[in-house]
Amino acid sequence: MKIYRGKTSTAIILYPENKILLIKRNTPPFIGYWALPGGRMDPGESIEQTIIREVREETGLETAVVNVIGEYVERGIKDDVDYEYFPTCFVVKIVGGELKKQDSEVQEMQLFKLDALPLLAFEHEKMIEDYVHAKNKKHEQ
Repeated sequence: MKIYRGKTSTAIILYPENKILLIKRNTPPFIGYWALPGGRMDPGESIEQTIIREVREETGLETAVVNVIGEYVERGIKDDVDYEYFPTCFVVKIVGGELKKQDSEVQEMQLFKLDALPLLAFEHEKMIEDYVHAKNKKHEQ
């Protein structure tokens, strides 16, 4: 059994018309799920540097951090992988680049409407719910 542990990051990339970019990875334990772009932190890297690098590696987009949605815990066993991740979810804006599948781990990318999301990996549904809640609360003020 493979064991994955550590600090990770995910990104909600700002798009108009209440759309969100999701990716489908071909690596365990994400096989079969749509997920937010992101990945594991490299040694010597800040979590903010991690999300900028991961989004670039997976999507070709250059981004800048807008804010943090929160920190989460994802743990379990799936596809012979024992995982315990601690993702920080960021909201990022596009500052350059072109949307183009970059990473060999990425099987597919697609924009979805926030009110028509597919089956999501682990805590990613909660991250998006927290984002929508924060966004709606901001508009109420």
